[in-house]
Parts: sequence; structure tokens; C-alpha cells
Amino acid sequence: MILPVRQIVQEMAAERLRLGLTILAVAWATLCITSMLAVGEGLRQGVTRAAQSGNGNLIYLTGGMATMNNGTFHQGQALKIHSEDAAVIAALPWVKRALSTARWDERLSVGDRTSWGDPYAVSQDYQAMTGLELLPGGRWFNPLDVGQRRKVIVLGYSKAAHLFNPEQEGSWFSSVKLQVDPVGKTLKLGEEEFVVIGVLKKSSASVEQGYPVDNVAFVPFETWRRFHSAGDIFAINVEPMPGADRLRLVDTLRQVIARKYGASPNDPNVVQVKDRFLEQKSMQSFLVGLQGFLGIIGFVTLAVAGLGIANVMYATVKRSTKDIGVRMAVGATPTAIRWHYILQSMLTMMMGGGLGILLTLTLVEGISRLDFSGNSIYESLGEPIPELSWLVVAIVIVTLMVVGVAAAWLPAHRAAKVTPLEALQSE
Repeated sequence: MILPVRQIVQEMAAERLRLGLTILAVAWATLCITSMLAVGEGLRQGVTRAAQSGNGNLIYLTGGMATMNNGTFHQGQALKIHSEDAAVIAALPWVKRALSTARWDERLSVGDRTSWGDPYAVSQDYQAMTGLELLPGGRWFNPLDVGQRRKVIVLGYSKAAHLFNPEQEGSWFSSVKLQVDPVGKTLKLGEEEFVVIGVLKKSSASVEQGYPVDNVAFVPFETWRRFHSAGDIFAINVEPMPGADRLRLVDTLRQVIARKYGASPNDPNVVQVKDRFLEQKSMQSFLVGLQGFLGIIGFVTLAVAGLGIANVMYATVKRSTKDIGVRMAVGATPTAIRWHYILQSMLTMMMGGGLGILLTLTLVEGISRLDFSGNSIYESLGEPIPELSWLVVAIVIVTLMVVGVAAAWLPAHRAAKVTPLEALQSE
């Protein structure tokens, strides 16, 4: 089957005004669907990146309240976990490490400025477990800080700005900017003086019970123990081994701690165990749904452009009825006629789609060059940037092909049914 490409081009040139407008409509529709998918992809990756930072990939264990009687452990009794529980959990075969976290129930202050939010007392390995990064010039706790129980502290970015900036600034939509380097300066934690040894980089991550990293402060766990020798810890962060059955591990952790304190292992509330990683699946499903919704809107726009292609195809078939009849009289098959107009539609979609993808690339590149730093909403979403991935491009190309074939099918089918007698009778 040989398709007369020259004749296809001539027919397209004869309808150049309608065809040009249709190509522009296809380009606009392609720009819509591609840009929406790119925005959705960028948003999905940004939010996922933010959710998986901090303790987003960890299992978080805290004490709870009993709802069942079990031996001497009665309904309504609170279960309080202790630092030695972390060693018990770390001994389990599916656990890479388990670290205790405590809360220092005092306010931070510098002069007359007071910061809300109790600092967390964590171990030296906490930074490696959560992937926290520090600004240049600062450091995390070292073995001497831990061994000598030094009064040192690491501040989140916004926390440091609130306590040490010469002037308070910021609004609902703009994030604060750290104006001075607080490393080496002192602050008060309650009545005790602490030295700032590091400031965390600005981050959209969360730690512990979803508290933003930018607004937290950390002190060595051993320093907290120095002042709270009989204090209860707040939580245990558990890092599973790669490939571990996380659902089974969550259930095992609950049973191990419940049995250790004499509570019922079947009580779902006596030990609170949350897998931050598994909790992200519902969020990721929502983001995929959002991306699909944006794609549907773009597809509807592209389908409207497909109606324009169908209109051009009908006009072309009507104008070329005599030529179709002549071709069929000299041996052209209905299949060849049908593919003639399908190919013409596909060429139209390719020209419009190529132009639309090129415009989208330009738009995405332009947006990626814009500086949104300082916008609190943008930073909380993980600093998303529209991404025109190969998957997005493949989806758009397949959609263009499907719409192109669908738009040309009825006109092509009509052209294939033209008889030589009908062609001779046409004007």
C-alpha cells in the first residue's frame, strides 16, 4: 500500500487557513495537557521529597493508653516508654537502629525573646538517621559533646532567625531569612546557658510528630539525661532494614513493648506505632489522582481541538470526492483511502503537538529560572518545579495519536465509501 504523500500535502495546502487554525488549536491543547502534567509531576515529586525527608521513612513509636485489662495492667493506665526500650527494639532482626528521643520541657530565650516549642534531646546518630543538613560553619554533636554532656544546641533555620535576627520580619507568605550567624553564641534553655554549635539548612522536612525541621532545636540526649535523670523519654525512632516487612514489623514492635510492660499485646492503643513511610502512600495516591485530574482537563481541551481536525477532514473529503473516485477507479482500495486521511490527520496532530511541546519546554524552562525562595508555601511543598519528564512526553504523544485517529476515523470512513459513480456526479 503506497500512500501518495505529495497529494496529502497538496490537500493540506488547499485547506491551509482551516488547517493553520486547527494546528494552533492543537498546539494550545498540547500546551495545556503537557504543562498540567508537568506541573502535577513537579508537585508530586516536591511533596514526596518533603514527606520522605526527616523521619518520613522511619517508624515512630510512643506510649499510649490501655483499653484492655491484662494482669496488673488495667484499662485507662498509661504506658510510658524508657530509653532502654530502644536497645530492645534495636535487637530485633528487621531493625537497623532505634534511637530514643526526649523533650526538654523548657523554653529557649535570647534576651527578651522567647521561642515556643520544647527542644528535642537526641543521640549523635540522629542526624544520619534523618538526613538533616547543616549550614556551613556549624556542626552536629560529636563524641565529646555526648561523653562530657556538654550544654550545646543545634537550631532549626527559622528558630535561629527568630532568636538571633536583629529585627523580626516575615509574613504569612514569606519565610524569614537568617541575618546573622548564631554559631558560637549563647542562649538560655530555661535557666541553663547553651552554646549554639550549628544551624540546620532550610528544609520542608518534618521530624517526630510532624514538627517542621525549621522550627525545632536539638540537644544531646546525654545532656538531657544529666538534668533529667528520672525523666521519661518521648518517643523512639526506628529505622527498618532494607526490604523489611514494615507492616509485620509495626505489629511486632507493638507486641514486644506491650509484653515488656505487662500490657495486652492485642490492645491497639497501649503502644502507638506509626509507619511514616506507609502513611505517605495515601498522600501519593492523592497526588497521582490530582495529576490524573489535571491530565483529564488537558485531554478535554485536546479533544475539542480534535473536533477541529474532524471538521477539516470532512471539508477535505467533500472537496476531493472526485479525486477519491478517480483513485478508486484506477485500483485504490478503501483501506488505502482510509489511511490517506488518517495519515493527514496524524500529520496535523504532529505539527500542532510538536509546536505545543516546544512551547511547554520553553515555559517549563522559564519557570525553573524564577526564584521562589522566601515563599513559605513554595518551601513547604518541597520547592516543586514543573518537570517535563519522558513519561509525560510519552503520555502526550500517545494522547495526540489517539485523538488524531479518532478525529479522522469518520471522515476517512466516509471517504473510503465513495464510489466512482458518486465521484462523477459530484461538482
